[in-house]
Formats: sequence, structure tokens, C-alpha cells
Amino acid sequence: MRHLYRIFTITLSLCLIAPATAKAYGKLPAKNSQPRHIVCERLSDDALAYYTGDYSIESLEKLSGAEDTSTSLGAMQNNELFDSLSALMTSTQTYNASYSGYKSGSLAYFWQNTDAAEGSDSYIMFYSDIMNGEGVKLNREHVWPKSRASFHTKGGGSDLHHLRPALDFLNNAKSDHFFGYIKDTRRDGYKTGEKDGKILYYVDSARDVFECKDDVKGDVARILLYVYCRYRQPNLYTSMTENLPEPDPDDTQNTGKKVVENLDTLLEWCELDPVDSWEMERNDLTEDVQGNRNVFIDYPELAWKMFSRTPPEHMQTPSTKGCAHELEETFRNEACSDCGGSFTLKCKYCGNTYKRKLAPLTDYDESEILLGDINGDKSVTITDATILQKKLAGISVEAFYSKAADTNRDGKTDIRDSTRLQKWLAGLIVDEQIEQPIV
Repeated sequence: MRHLYRIFTITLSLCLIAPATAKAYGKLPAKNSQPRHIVCERLSDDALAYYTGDYSIESLEKLSGAEDTSTSLGAMQNNELFDSLSALMTSTQTYNASYSGYKSGSLAYFWQNTDAAEGSDSYIMFYSDIMNGEGVKLNREHVWPKSRASFHTKGGGSDLHHLRPALDFLNNAKSDHFFGYIKDTRRDGYKTGEKDGKILYYVDSARDVFECKDDVKGDVARILLYVYCRYRQPNLYTSMTENLPEPDPDDTQNTGKKVVENLDTLLEWCELDPVDSWEMERNDLTEDVQGNRNVFIDYPELAWKMFSRTPPEHMQTPSTKGCAHELEETFRNEACSDCGGSFTLKCKYCGNTYKRKLAPLTDYDESEILLGDINGDKSVTITDATILQKKLAGISVEAFYSKAADTNRDGKTDIRDSTRLQKWLAGLIVDEQIEQPIV
């Protein structure tokens, strides 16, 4: 039994019950010996022991979730499950690591064991899975950006469940952007970060968004859920300037900006990158240090229940075997000037489908769009003329950028634009503005 005490709640009030034996927290735990990216198929003994009495999983699952999820602040209100999970993770935490340094009691001191690589004396750098060692510079990564929180380097800013070791250049690229989709949803305007020929991240600073590797998305989602619930930070998936929690004494700024694109993205990342054996072991070892656990690692399905949603069919969690999805694209509706498109992914094993939005063409700098490049592929060809003809005939097209189609620049798109484009392609007229950026 790992806790100094277990907490039981009656109508959300706390009643502390002392255990038969006390445990000294803040000590260096054993090394994490589990493999990374191997799906965890069972709850650890420590996880099973953590949920007892009014905090048993059977009791938690009976509690009601959010009445209103339109904002992440609203989702915290009148939410029995949120309140109970927050009370559990808060009251069982008895120790906080120190932010700086490498000596006993610091984050880096514990990371050498909690974040250890399987069979190694080194530890895994978050987001990248690169080992700490020579030629690698460490940053202490706030997964929930400290500029968007009521903590800085204490409390939530030095919590082992939250803070992770990261490569300095990757941490700098992530900055304080929110997490969201970039890859496959945007045509251009973003940058990638690579090391040893592998893409580690995608970032679009102009649009304030950062996307990590697919196999760490679940880790990120479960960390954000932990911070949201444990430290009651209301700006999880919606920004706000009011109703922010009181800052810790060392906090300097809280912009109140959201930290993840939206609720759908958060939950989808939690599902599509299941808990792995290393993550479960890390939860055990962090409990050895702090006394509390991240409940969303043990029972990811509670995230859905907390927002009054039904957990996805075939979701794989430590407490129930599901499907480790392998997704294939089955349908794509390209973005146009007036709307964002979308594409649908389907698991080839269980049949679950996921729809992702494409950024509309108007989401990009108009100087990047070429006059006559109606489908937005960076060139003007007979394909563009065909698309324009279909559009004018009322036939559905996958991609259409109306400003690029206005080849005679009279503010409207009609047959005269189609004729002009065809003549230009045939070399019958000279128009120096076609195939040049729209200004």
C-alpha cells in the first residue's frame, strides 16, 4: 500500500483515514524497466490498490459528469466526477519535487528513474524518445504551458506527473502554443522539426499550434487532463480571461489561452495513442515519490465520463482490452475558399471512424495563392480550367478557390473567367498576372 492515507469523500467533503503503516515519500524510486510504445494490457497492483471505498472505480463510475461542455470552465461546474477525481489526486499528494538542479529532491533527480529507458541508465526525453546523454541539452518542459496557468515552477510547475525532460530545440519550438492537428490538415505554412532523419514535431507559430508525434499524443492528452483536474485550470480547450484560479506565489503570467485545440482532439489523442507499459510503470514510480496517481492513465475512460460522453467502442485501456487502431483514409472533401474540408479515417480492424477537419484555403496568406490556381496546388494547368467549368455548370468539385478563379479580376466568377483561363493556357492571350500571387 503506497499511501500515507486514503481519502474517502461524502458529498465531496474529505475524511482522512490513517493506514496501519506510514510511508516516506520523496525518496528515489526504482528504475522504470518497462518498454515504451507497448500497449499496457493490465492495471498494476499499485493502481488497483489506489481506488478504494468511495474512490473505488465502481463508485466513481456512478458519479455524474459535466452538464455543459461548451467551455472547459463550464465542464468543471456541477460535475461530481471531476470534483471527486480532483479531491482524490489532490489529497493523496504529499510531496512536490523542486524545479531546478540535479540534486536529491529535484525533478531531474527523480527523472533518472521515473523516466528511465528500458534497460538503460539514461532517461527518455519527452516528445522525441531520444535518450539523455552527450550532445543533448535538457529543458524542463511544462506540457501545460506556464504562461497559460496559475503555476510557474512550484505546485503544478514542479509536479512529476506534469513536468517532463525534453530536448531544448524541441521545447523552444513548442513554446507555449496549444496542441492540435497540423499534419494532413493544412496545406502549407508550417514547419517540421527533425533529428536523425525522423520528424519529431510540426509547428505553425503564426496560428499558435503545435503537433507532436502520433505515439506521444496520448501521453500529452492524459497529462493535460491531469493538470486540468488536479490543479483546476479552466482553460483546457477554451480560452478565457476571467474566472482564472489564483496564481501561485511564484507565478508571473496567466494569459488564459486554451492549451488544446478542442475537446474532440483531446479525447481522440487519448484514445488513438493508448497507455503503454512504460507509462503505467511511471505512474507507479511517481506515486512512490508524490503519493498520488494520474487517474487518466489508469482509467482513460473516466475522461469521457467526466465530460458526459460515452467512451468509444473498442477503445483499448489498461482495464479492458480493446482495439489498437490502424487507420486508413476512406474519404476526403477538399477545402475551398468558403469552407474547410474534411477527411475520414477508418480502422481496418474494428471499423471505428474519425473525421478530421481541413483548414480552409482562406486560412492561409492570400499572397501564397496564385491567380488561376483554382485547386491550390501551386500551379495553373488544364485541371484548373476543368474545375472552373464544372463549378460553373453546378457540378460538385473537391477544391475551389474563388479568388484564384476570378482571372479577369472583376470581383465575380463567371464564364468570362473560364474563357480567359483557357485562352491563356492555349497561348492565345498574354496575361502576366495569371500564375502570379494574388495581391
